[in-house]
Amino acid sequence: MPGFRLGVLALDDPRTGGLVRPAVEKFAGAWLACFLVMARGNIFAAFSLEHALLASICGIVGAVVTVALLAQMDRTIDSLARQATISAVATFIGDIFAHPSHFPPQWAEPVITAAVSAAIAIALWHAKRWAKSL
Repeated sequence: MPGFRLGVLALDDPRTGGLVRPAVEKFAGAWLACFLVMARGNIFAAFSLEHALLASICGIVGAVVTVALLAQMDRTIDSLARQATISAVATFIGDIFAHPSHFPPQWAEPVITAAVSAAIAIALWHAKRWAKSL
């Protein structure tokens, strides 16, 4: 009878799924992007439970979309374009689910939030590469 192995929940191992780390990274990127764009530049006005909740919904939906996309892909290949695209698409969908746009047209805020999330993913990708080179 097989026993429980802690290695099954490995964060990076593509053989065991390895979807936890990308989901957490995309959640954080989508949450931060949604939080910043929703504040419209006024960060101090954004510190409310309502903004944090809406950003959390955006992040959770983004993480779920990320897992759904990555489950179908070859995760042994990591590219900057893939990370930015997945972040943008997942955050766009998450922002649409989280709340109506704060400014017209309806698609403008999700597009801006997706672009900010893609920029965060690009910065994180480069930071991880730089940290591995040390």
